[in-house]
Amino acid sequence: MKWLKVFSIFIVLHVVLWACAHTYRSVKRTHVMLGVDTSFQLKSHFPAMQNWIETYESNSRYEAITIVSDKSVIGPLDEIASRQSIFRTAFGRSDAQDFSKYESTPADKRVLLSDGSFVMQGWELVRFD
Repeated sequence: MKWLKVFSIFIVLHVVLWACAHTYRSVKRTHVMLGVDTSFQLKSHFPAMQNWIETYESNSRYEAITIVSDKSVIGPLDEIASRQSIFRTAFGRSDAQDFSKYESTPADKRVLLSDGSFVMQGWELVRFD
């Protein structure tokens, strides 16, 4: 009977700790800025980028993801009505200056989906080439 009491205490303690961690992580979400290079040379990679974004979103439970492109701020990923609107414009060529305007925007983590033709300081690069 003693093992049942010990096991019950262990289960209750485990559930309480899990609930506290879940509540804390839900309130203190990590803010991720996801930069998408929508230049013309990457147009053929847009479906792969879309799949990468969907996979990243499904694996990031406690992250608030904001999508930005080389043209403009698109907005929070969970508020975008159509995910296809991320890739609605594909013209010109982008460079580091296009994404440097987001340096003053607060974010805990910055991820850039690009072909690697330029490198941004403080951004994690995901190459599509």
